[in-house]
Amino acid sequence: MDNLNGALETFGLIDVVRLIAAANRTGVLRVEAGPFTGRVFFVDGEVTYATTRGEDGSVSDLLRYTAERPPRERRGRGGRRKQRSLESLVRQQIVEVFVRLQRPDHGRFWFVEGVKTRAYGTEAHHRFSVDDVLDASDARREEWRSIEPLVPDGATEFRLRPRLRDGEGDVEIASRDWEVLAAIGSGATVQDVAERMGVFEYSAARLTADLVERGLLVTAQRAEEIDREPRTVLLTVLPELADDQGAPTPVGPPA
Repeated sequence: MDNLNGALETFGLIDVVRLIAAANRTGVLRVEAGPFTGRVFFVDGEVTYATTRGEDGSVSDLLRYTAERPPRERRGRGGRRKQRSLESLVRQQIVEVFVRLQRPDHGRFWFVEGVKTRAYGTEAHHRFSVDDVLDASDARREEWRSIEPLVPDGATEFRLRPRLRDGEGDVEIASRDWEVLAAIGSGATVQDVAERMGVFEYSAARLTADLVERGLLVTAQRAEEIDREPRTVLLTVLPELADDQGAPTPVGPPA
C-alpha cells in the first residue's frame, strides 16, 4: 500500500483511514491539510497514535495534561485529583488531531508501510478502532460548532476587555477563570492558552468561549475598538460649589 497517496479534495481523510483499517495495514499516514501537517500511526488497521507536531513526542508527556478534568471528578487523599489513564489521554490526543486535520477541505496524503511510532518508548502501545476514533471526532466537531460563534478558530487573538459593559456590577472570578485570564495575559490565542495551561486545544477554546460570553474577554480587534470609544464621565454636583448665580457647578476630571 506504499502507493496510497493523493489529494484530499478527491479522496477524503475518512475514506483513506477506513481503507487502511479494512486492509489491516501497519504504517503511518502522513497528511498535509491546509496549515496542518499530521501523522496517524496504524498497527494492523488500528490507530495507535496521531500528532501534528514535528516529532512524535512521548505519550508520557500527555500526563502533564492533568488540568484536563471535569469538576465532578473524584479526588484522592489530600484533595489531589486522580491522574487520568494514559490510554484516555492518548485517545483524546488522537481525536484532537483527527478534528484538526479534517478542518481544511484541501491538502494531500500518503501512506508509508511498516513505520511505527516511537512515542511510546518501552511502553505497551494502545490501540483504538477507526470507528471509535471517527465517532469521537464527529462528536468533538459538533462541540466545536457550538463555540465557534465565540471562538472562530485557534489562531484568533483574545485580550482582557478594557472596560466592562455599562450596568455591570461585581464580576465573580473562579480559580479556573483566573488561570485562563493569566494565560491570556496581554493577548493570546486559544492555541497559546492550551500550551500555557497544559490542556488540549478544545478545552482551552471552551474555557475561553465561556469568558467571552460573560464579557470578560474580547478579540484583539474588539479591544482596540473599545479603547477608541468615548468614555462616559459621570458628573457629581456639590451644592457648596454653586456659582454666584445659584447655578450648580459640575465637578469632573481635569481637562
